[in-house]
Amino acid sequence: MSIEGLIVSLVIVLATVLWIVSPFWQRQVGSAASDAIIQKQHERLLVYYERVLTNIRDLDEDYSTGKMQAGDYETEREEWVQRGVQVLKALDELDQHRLIVPDADQEALDHAIDDAIEQAIATHRRTAH
Repeated sequence: MSIEGLIVSLVIVLATVLWIVSPFWQRQVGSAASDAIIQKQHERLLVYYERVLTNIRDLDEDYSTGKMQAGDYETEREEWVQRGVQVLKALDELDQHRLIVPDADQEALDHAIDDAIEQAIATHRRTAH
């Protein structure tokens, strides 16, 4: 076999290998991007959950010092508890690799999280009454 024949055979083999491997490589790149988005959303949800916990602690403190009436305290605390529950549910969904928003910036992600939580609270209120 001549050198030209070996080079052409080598190019054909390399092209075939690249053609076979390219879907796997693209899937890994897409998976890495998806993992980064999931991590970003997970972090945003944890920040929101910390805010929920802080607000509940502040409500408890205000009520224990007499700054709030019992009715207002119970209503607001229940609302924040429901927000916390919805954030934990969203975190569970992310753990199952279901994105809240496929690809969004910080502001859009915050709005999507808030909208999902508000919708869940509205549903809870309808079913509770």
